[in-house]
Amino acid sequence: MIGVANERKYQDLEREMSNRLRERVRSEGWEPGQALLAVAKKDREDGASYRLADIPRFEAGEYAEAEIARVRGGSERRFVVPFVREEGKWRAGASYRDGREWGEPEF
Repeated sequence: MIGVANERKYQDLEREMSNRLRERVRSEGWEPGQALLAVAKKDREDGASYRLADIPRFEAGEYAEAEIARVRGGSERRFVVPFVREEGKWRAGASYRDGREWGEPEF
């Protein structure tokens, strides 16, 4: 997924979203494709790229978290992305297993 974002193929990321994440995006008033286009625009404006910042942590074979860094110029912002096993594939999840919100600071 990081490679896809760095290649600026954001439209391909929609299929990597879990069903619950798509539902959550819709509940916020966006279609998943629209949200990805907004991210693409912001990344293009900022000249941002992504990298895996820490080895993913797996729990019970159905849930994982990966620390991702968004690199812009000489700085980076790290965030943790939840993943769930769905239809035999790892997909970006809609929520963290421990109940924290996406918008909460992680560090």
